[in-house]
Amino acid sequence: MNSLQSNAEKEKIIFRGKSNKFLFVCKMIHQIFWLVIGTIGGVLLPTMFFSGVAGFFYNDGKLNQHILCLGISLIPIIIACRIAYIVWLRRRQYYTVTGESITCEGGVLHVFNRKIRISDIRSISYHCSLIQQLLGCGNIIISSAASSNGSLVLKNIDNVKNIYNAIENNRKVRS
Repeated sequence: MNSLQSNAEKEKIIFRGKSNKFLFVCKMIHQIFWLVIGTIGGVLLPTMFFSGVAGFFYNDGKLNQHILCLGISLIPIIIACRIAYIVWLRRRQYYTVTGESITCEGGVLHVFNRKIRISDIRSISYHCSLIQQLLGCGNIIISSAASSNGSLVLKNIDNVKNIYNAIENNRKVRS
């Protein structure tokens, strides 16, 4: 227990947070818009086709209402499941910067925890698009010498310059 407490004290959390909420919501609205169009095209059109085929053989050439209602009722269920997944994903995504490491963790169906030690950082930079500049956020790109994937991107982080400077200062202290 003492080693856990001393380890926790040594790893002072500099930043723990999520991506910018406004940009996340805008991105999800865009994705949901295209999901709705894809779902309507992917579910409604085949439903109407199979309803017509079933109606041709079993209902004197009229659409089969049971198949049509089943297909139409699937559309809001699929969309609601996607929205619930997005909300759940948002709640589980975190970025953590401590004096020892930088961690990106999250996921729902594919859970991940990516950690880079400060001493393993090869380079660090940040990037802000025009919209990110207006909202005061940006992306921090961290390249690691020890990582097989090579880099970690903290996306849409609020106060990106402050967090970038805190990581850079910790990196200089550790060198």
